Amino acid sequence: MLPWLLQTLRRAAWAPILVFSLHVVASRVLGLYRIWPPTDIPMHFLGGMAIAFFFGTAYRTAGERDLLGRPAAVLGGVTVFALTCSATVFWEFAEFLSDRYLGSHMQSGLEDTLGDMLVGILGGVAFLLLFSRRALMRRAAGRAPQTTNVP
Repeated sequence: MLPWLLQTLRRAAWAPILVFSLHVVASRVLGLYRIWPPTDIPMHFLGGMAIAFFFGTAYRTAGERDLLGRPAAVLGGVTVFALTCSATVFWEFAEFLSDRYLGSHMQSGLEDTLGDMLVGILGGVAFLLLFSRRALMRRAAGRAPQTTNVP
């Protein structure tokens, strides 16, 4: 398991780290969230894409290491989608706890929280759709195996 985890981190941890770093710079250095609150929308979208990329890479790496057996092709997309949805929920829990116990004021109400989750999930769906299109084009060109189901 440890080699799989390390390989996944080497391949894909850069994406969520990059988005989180952009978030920190945008909020703490530039004050963009205060100046233009809708900055939150593209950040959650990019976060959803980054986390879907990470989970997709983890799934593919597990498949390469024969840790998954032979799941149906659709299972990769469903798994990545479910994990991305879970990550958006836990991110919002973290924001809630930070607001409650650290006084960070990241959430401005239920509508904001639900909107953030929706946009994060849409980012993950966008990643899955882009990947699916790319995988279909590769299969049509004969450059990818028929079992490719996530990045």
